[in-house]
Amino acid sequence: MRQHNATFANFICRFGDDKVLLDYAKRIVIPAFTKDTYVRSYGKKTHYHFYETELMNLAEDNDDPIMVLAGRFVKQTELTRTQIYDDEKGLVQDEASLLSAPSAFFVLILNNHRLIYFPETPHAPDINAFRVTAQQFLRQRHKEYIDRRYEKTRNDGEPPTKKSLYEEHPRPSLEVVPLTGKADIATFMRRFEKLKKINFRVVKPNDDIHAGDILGQVRDLSDALGSTNTKVTASSGDGLDIPAAIEAVTEATGSGNQDVSVSGVDTNGNALSGNNEHFRLSAEIESVPLVKASLVKRLVDKFSQLRSAGSINAPKADANATKVMKLKKLL
Repeated sequence: MRQHNATFANFICRFGDDKVLLDYAKRIVIPAFTKDTYVRSYGKKTHYHFYETELMNLAEDNDDPIMVLAGRFVKQTELTRTQIYDDEKGLVQDEASLLSAPSAFFVLILNNHRLIYFPETPHAPDINAFRVTAQQFLRQRHKEYIDRRYEKTRNDGEPPTKKSLYEEHPRPSLEVVPLTGKADIATFMRRFEKLKKINFRVVKPNDDIHAGDILGQVRDLSDALGSTNTKVTASSGDGLDIPAAIEAVTEATGSGNQDVSVSGVDTNGNALSGNNEHFRLSAEIESVPLVKASLVKRLVDKFSQLRSAGSINAPKADANATKVMKLKKLL
């Protein structure tokens, strides 16, 4: 029986320096996922889109809302072949094509910006394809938002220019950083015979950073300088201390607010490198529910269990309750 695993990530959507996902949830973020006419094409035969995405409240009636966007991410493509193998004839020229639409289910918890990603078919689109598609749709919706505001105000006495509207409502940026597991990090790092370099890339986070963040001071300096790309590098030709590196990488990547890459050589002398994607935390989902609402609950329950156990470092789902309360009115 095929094993189904969910992975988890920090969905870092920002609008300039001061605004984050929830500040534009109603106007841009939610429509970017729910408008079913958006399509991203890759070449002539592959197309990505979100399917049956909806806004849901997972909280009980009298509790603060826990708002999620849940749906499917579909990769429509055409598989082709040029030949087959026949036991009697050997290789035979035989051209044929087959339409295919593998998919992944996703739950984006709007309260704390955490993404649960669940490939549900063989050859499902990966989380990077999800990020690229979501970013394109966010920017497409943002442009439509700017265009509508411009048209609505162009006959005013002193209408704003499009430039001023883009300055007031900056273009969205998106990072989807996999959440990592300490055991996965340790397993990978112990493959190094010599760990030569660790790069810590400072990601401008959502508004959930804790004071104890290992690179907090570097991030503050980066912000003060107006930097758009800041890295801290630890390197040694003789090799870095691997147990200490495991602890450093675990702390840096646990909250999904650092992008870390490591490189060196393995025990056979071959080059070895990895990043958050190689250490990502995954959890098996047994007896996958067929009903959408049940699947959403199962995935969020698994996320909550991992968070309670300390395997996931994330704010509680009741974070940002004031902003999230406004989204409840959309249901």
